[in-house]
Amino acid sequence: MFSIPLFKQSVKSNWVMWSAITGVMTVLCIQFAALEMTRPLLFQIFYGMMTTILPGIYVLVTSNKLIAGQVDRGSMAYVLSTPIRRETVVITQTVFMTLSLVLMFAVETVAHILINSSNPVSFALLGYKGMAGNITSNMILEVNISAFVVCLAMAGVCMALSGIFNSSKYSIGFAGVFVGESILVNMLSMFGKLGVGGLKNFKYATICSFYDYEKILFCDSKWINGMIIPVMIALVAFAIATIVFKKKDLPL
Repeated sequence: MFSIPLFKQSVKSNWVMWSAITGVMTVLCIQFAALEMTRPLLFQIFYGMMTTILPGIYVLVTSNKLIAGQVDRGSMAYVLSTPIRRETVVITQTVFMTLSLVLMFAVETVAHILINSSNPVSFALLGYKGMAGNITSNMILEVNISAFVVCLAMAGVCMALSGIFNSSKYSIGFAGVFVGESILVNMLSMFGKLGVGGLKNFKYATICSFYDYEKILFCDSKWINGMIIPVMIALVAFAIATIVFKKKDLPL
């Protein structure tokens, strides 16, 4: 049910994209956490927007390359000519997508924890005047876990679309609408938090509504309950990708 050669091929084909997105996200995190000018916007801009925008771009491009792109180019015919079952292909690509996102967020999280350990950000600096103390390493870890789970749900939907369509233009088109809507609506809701009236409730029109870093900062354990739905979305979407790809006709 898992192909090591296919997994290695996926790593080889996508490591440049992964490295670029991970590098940019980590550098931005370090900048927002370390520079006095940007530290007040660490959560509003970086964790509010960048932790969904950058992984969202990676998920959009990579999910298409993992399944639909290979069908479209004809390379899937070579993959399936070997003793690899269709469900093995989807499971292997799902594992790759999941592990690559885990590693992406792990690199950024470790970088932020190291920066915060030497120069912690206070709640007062972030604009939470009624709260004392500084951001802790545990908070940083929980915020990134929350962001990762939501991005994993986006990845699941994109992988399902990649498994449904044989053409990249349809796979990346529908996935682009989904990811674009999720990111843009989330950005509008963030402007609502910055004081633009009427935009704060926009977050409920996107999957990103399950990602609420303020609950973690306020030590509200309900953020964990908010992860149940995106986890279910991811599991169902990955299952759909496997079932549909296994049964559909392929232009091989």
